Amino acid sequence: MTAPVEAAGDAVRKFVRAAAVPVALAAAGAAPGLAVAPGYVQPLAVAALLSGWAVAAVSVTVLLRRRLSAVATLLAGLPVAIGGVTALVATVPGPREHLLWGTVDAVAHSGARILTSSLPTAVAADTLALPASGVWLAAAASVLAVRGGHPLTALLCPLLALAGAAVLNGPEVRPAYYPAALFALAAVVVLAAAVDSGAARGTDGAGGDSPDTGAAVRPIADGTGGRRWARALPRALSLAGVLALVAALTAYVGPLALYGTPFRPADPRAAVAPPERDTPAVSPLSYLAAWSAEPGQRLLRVTSEVPTELRWATLSDFDGVTWLPAGRYRASSEVLPDLEHEVPPGDPRLVTVDVEGLPGHWLPVAGVPHRVEGVAVAFEPSSATLRTRTGPVDGLQYTALGHAPEYKEADLKEAGKPDRQEFAPYLALPEGAPPEIERIAAAYGDGTPYQRANWLAGHLRGNYGFDPEAPGGHGYANLAKLLVPPHEQGGGGTSGQFASAFALLARASGLPSRVVVGFGRGTPADGGGRLVRSGDAVAWGEVYLEGVGWAPFDVTPGDPKRNGATSESAAGGGGGATGGQAGAGAHQEEAGFFRVTGAPLDVAYAWGLVGRTAAGIAAALVLGALLAGTLRGARRGVRLGARDPRRRLDGAWWELRDSLRLAGAAPRPSDTVSDVLARSDELLPPAEGGSRAWTLGRTLNATAFVPPQERPGRVGADDAAAASAEVRAYTAALRHRLAWGRRLMWWLDPRPLFWRRR
Repeated sequence: MTAPVEAAGDAVRKFVRAAAVPVALAAAGAAPGLAVAPGYVQPLAVAALLSGWAVAAVSVTVLLRRRLSAVATLLAGLPVAIGGVTALVATVPGPREHLLWGTVDAVAHSGARILTSSLPTAVAADTLALPASGVWLAAAASVLAVRGGHPLTALLCPLLALAGAAVLNGPEVRPAYYPAALFALAAVVVLAAAVDSGAARGTDGAGGDSPDTGAAVRPIADGTGGRRWARALPRALSLAGVLALVAALTAYVGPLALYGTPFRPADPRAAVAPPERDTPAVSPLSYLAAWSAEPGQRLLRVTSEVPTELRWATLSDFDGVTWLPAGRYRASSEVLPDLEHEVPPGDPRLVTVDVEGLPGHWLPVAGVPHRVEGVAVAFEPSSATLRTRTGPVDGLQYTALGHAPEYKEADLKEAGKPDRQEFAPYLALPEGAPPEIERIAAAYGDGTPYQRANWLAGHLRGNYGFDPEAPGGHGYANLAKLLVPPHEQGGGGTSGQFASAFALLARASGLPSRVVVGFGRGTPADGGGRLVRSGDAVAWGEVYLEGVGWAPFDVTPGDPKRNGATSESAAGGGGGATGGQAGAGAHQEEAGFFRVTGAPLDVAYAWGLVGRTAAGIAAALVLGALLAGTLRGARRGVRLGARDPRRRLDGAWWELRDSLRLAGAAPRPSDTVSDVLARSDELLPPAEGGSRAWTLGRTLNATAFVPPQERPGRVGADDAAAASAEVRAYTAALRHRLAWGRRLMWWLDPRPLFWRRR
């Protein structure tokens, strides 16, 4: 009955050892995929997909390597990987849906598509081909390296892929602490298996298996399955302890050590010019004059729970003649990335837009957009402006989710002035500005940034009138005719002209500014929704306030017949029709223990927790060592001082064996008493030379091998006492001859308490 059980145990152990390395290599190969997955719209699906690629790569490579050479195995696995890309094209097609050409396009342009897309990246074949191929090659190469006897090279392959994933993520994706911990754990398993395999080959005498036959299994000298498990248990516990330590250092202590460092990873996307650029067209601001003259033109049908204003285009570049939008549009998924600057929170806005006659490529959205469905879009991250990737917007239907920021008066009043160098493009004033711009700006040059911007908006609203029939244009020449010296009453102009004047006045006053074009709430339409007509178009100005973000200011005067400005508090900073639409993107903090922008815990507290944990572990180890020393001392006293001579003799024997094991010269299970005593003399020769006259050996052999008729009835007390004294003297001398580390740990080592009698 014992033989089948032992055979089954051997089979289980062989299977575990044979599977440990492939599983560890699959985990190491999956780590780069897990690191890059948070940069996608569906991170869990991408993580599962790339992990599956790693498992498939390891499995296919292991099977092919049994019959092919290393190079042939790598080449034979490539068609399988390409077939996987083709499956991606069939499941989540990119720009080209044809299987063949879609596969070629995905493989050839995957890197460029990723770098020219905004985060989070859309899940498509052309954005997954590069990371999937990298995971496959790293996992396959690691298998070949291990089978070739190069475990460090095997770990280098997924490590390089993991580094590439971190570089590809840039500073916007959360650090890959947990994938790094997974890789570290897998590396420990691979290296431990390599050491075990090397030790097994070293004990074979014949050199063991060739490198290509896989990891050799070290034979266990003990003959029983229970003893084999007893030997394997400490090694398993040691490996588990190392794994736990590596995981803790990588996933917890490592992030704490890096938190607060002034170094931030570079963004590779910043070095790549995106292909999504504005097409040469009329400035969105230029439409307002014609629309004011013909206010009944239908532009949009908007469906939403509550009437809401729409933001169309943000214009920040002024050349003295016209305002133009920034050209840093990047292809985006339906989930839009966070914006570059802070923005106050606000209520969500979900709108469905049917475009009926809107020109250009820009998409009207409600407030700060977060998600767009129904159209392929490109996104400008500094202005929250969207445009289509496929052509004009006319005739499209889409759904946009955003939020309308709410600006609090107290926050606006406390806002500071931003860094001039950072916002230099928003402070630029081309040469040739009308002199009234400097005069008006100087007249309102005192006060906080918000007060100055509010006074400028109030000046325009209170001293000018709205004239829908005013000549179009918003450049210097038009503003020179519109603006008058401070505190004088001026004429009338269009919404676009007042927005342009406000932005230039703010820049002259040292406030970063830009112009925004959008639409009012419209009027109820037959069949539901609201119709937005050309007369609902409006422009406003925005000023960046430190700590608040881009704050909108309604600068268009009221009806020219009354030519009156609203109160200053309503004239800017969130009042008026546009207050709920302006601003920069809301920053959503990531869930998890560590965030991209910092740790949710106080760093001092976190380091204190690490210190307390380490101190607790150290205290537990010290107490455990003291307890082990106490128990071992007590057991030694019981062994060598037993009243029964037979038990005393046995205790001396096992105390001697334990001492030899502690000294690093453990007896073999096949050693006889004479062999053990000879090993003891070799380890610590007597001072007078030769060998010791061991009473212990003579007595043990007499009780074991003397014929029964000549065997004494019982062990003599004198012999037992002499054997006990021999062992005491020998172990004391042996301990004294050891290195200081072994001497220090001699009594504190708990292992002898768990060693079994063999």
